[in-house]
Amino acid sequence: MRILKYILLLLLLFSVAFVVFVATQQSDYRVVRSKEIKASKDIVYNFVSDSTSLVDWNPWDKDNAVFKNLKLIPGDTILQNITVSGEKNESFMRFQKTKKGALVTWELKGKLDFELKLLSVLQGGVDNVLGDKLEDGLNNIDTYLVKELTTYNIKIHGLVTKHATNYIQQIDTCSFADFQKVSKTMLQNMMAFVEKNDIIITGLPFITYDTWDKQNKTTIFSMCVPVEEEILTTPGSEISGGHFDEFLAVKTTLTGDYSHNQEAWDKTLAYIKKKKLVEDLEGTNIEVYKISLPKERKPSKWVTEIFIPIKKRVYIPKPKPVETEQEITTPVEGATTNTNQ
Repeated sequence: MRILKYILLLLLLFSVAFVVFVATQQSDYRVVRSKEIKASKDIVYNFVSDSTSLVDWNPWDKDNAVFKNLKLIPGDTILQNITVSGEKNESFMRFQKTKKGALVTWELKGKLDFELKLLSVLQGGVDNVLGDKLEDGLNNIDTYLVKELTTYNIKIHGLVTKHATNYIQQIDTCSFADFQKVSKTMLQNMMAFVEKNDIIITGLPFITYDTWDKQNKTTIFSMCVPVEEEILTTPGSEISGGHFDEFLAVKTTLTGDYSHNQEAWDKTLAYIKKKKLVEDLEGTNIEVYKISLPKERKPSKWVTEIFIPIKKRVYIPKPKPVETEQEITTPVEGATTNTNQ
């Protein structure tokens, strides 16, 4: 019995000593990880800097980590505060161009709480604990951008009839590079407007293009939501009503990320030329987001339908040849012909 007490006392003393040892470990830490991603630097930066994409690569539990942007240098650097389990950490991400894509360097520094100190002791150091988290985050970015963004399919359906539609719209202009961010924000505004005003939606959101300036890389477009009845709004309102009549169009379906939209448009225009169709330049070019955010987060499963208006062919029947009566001379009864003169 006495021996058992000694053993329990020794265990208690060992536990206290271990707790003291853990508690006196260095609090400050700095961990760095890097990974090369086979996507352009701008694509990687835009993805990571987009707060709505955080759920796709954040290595921590979404309810346990809060990200706050402190400084953004476009295409180069992101400085953030990341609060994990109540502890604030400083995050620094840098993006460098490489021959194969982009090198992302992620540095995390801050102070360890007791739990992290304990994990660090048990797992051989803080570098193994938090370093694994940074690697998970970089691998998530790589998987999303390389696998999800490069898996796509383009199918041309040919001529279809696009039925007349009433819709509400918000018009804006932006650069090609900012199009995804701007259109995503506009769609959220449109859906909030619809919900606030109890408007009945009759279909999927779509975009119409007024201009697509390849030289200046800018576009003027409208984010639209189809509605049951034509809606009138007050002058100066961001939201306005619109309508288009039924028209003939060539339809193409893109399954995959929006970055392949230009290829889908180019193939559709090539199809129109090959089939000797005539594009209606006064018509409305439409993109319908059949499957998209927020219902589906994986870009490889997004579905976008493209409609390019076509002029209807007018067939003019060839005139039938007019039959003409030929003069026919018939001998008169009782008449004679004198051949001797």
